[in-house]
Amino acid sequence: MKNIKKILLWGLLLLYFPVMLGFIGAYRDGVVCHDVVVAVQDSSVTRFVTSEEIRKAILAKFPNTLGKEFDAVSMYDIEHFVEKHPAIKNCEVYQTIGGHLKVDLNQHLPLFRVFEDTRSYYIDEAGQEMPQFDSFTARVLVVSGNISGKMEELLYLARLFRGDPFWNAQIEQLYVKKNGDFVLVPRVGDHLILLGPPVRVEEKLRNLRALYKQGLSPREWNNYQVINLKFKGQVLCSKNRNI
Repeated sequence: MKNIKKILLWGLLLLYFPVMLGFIGAYRDGVVCHDVVVAVQDSSVTRFVTSEEIRKAILAKFPNTLGKEFDAVSMYDIEHFVEKHPAIKNCEVYQTIGGHLKVDLNQHLPLFRVFEDTRSYYIDEAGQEMPQFDSFTARVLVVSGNISGKMEELLYLARLFRGDPFWNAQIEQLYVKKNGDFVLVPRVGDHLILLGPPVRVEEKLRNLRALYKQGLSPREWNNYQVINLKFKGQVLCSKNRNI
C-alpha cells in the first residue's frame, strides 16, 4: 500500500510541474515591462555608480523598454551594455512576474590607487586597471614612484595589507624609489618605513608589528623619522629622514 501511495504521489508531482510551468509561461506571455529596477549589490562598500544612473543609461540606450512585452526585450543585450561600464564587474538581468525588469550588479573593488606622472587610476583585486570617477573616491592604499615592472609585487603587498586589519588601518601610502626600495607611509605616526626590496615581507612586517606593540613608547615615536626594515634580522630607527 505504501509503495502505491508513493507511486501516486510521484505521478501527481510529475503532472503538477509541467502544468505549473505552462501556467507561468502563459501568464508571462504578453506581460509588458512596467519599470526597470536596478540594485547595486555592493553599494555599502563601493559607490562608483548609483542605481538611478544605471537605470537612466539603460533607458537611454534602449528607449522603448518601458511598455514593451518582455518577449521583445533582449536581457542579454542589456547585460552586455551594463557590463561595458568600467566600474561594473558583473550584471544579471531578469524579469519578475510583476512586470519589473530587475538589474542586479556588482562593481569592481579597487585594491589600490596609482598616481603616475600626470594621471591617476585604480587597480582592482584582479589586477586590472580601472579609471577614477568624479562621483566617488575609494579609501584605498595610494601607490606612486617608479612602479614600472613592479605590478606583481604591488598586488602582493596590497592584498597582504588588505587581508590584515592592523596593516589595512595603518599603511596609507607606498612609494617605490628609483633603486627599487619600497617605502611605506603610515596613517599614525610621523615616520617613514623603509621596507627595502619586496622580499621577506612577512618577516619584516612581523618585526615592525613587534616594534609597534612592544618596542617604543608613544612618546619615543616622535624622536625617530625612519624605521628601516631593509636588513635581515634588524629593525633600525633613525632620526635622519633621508632614505
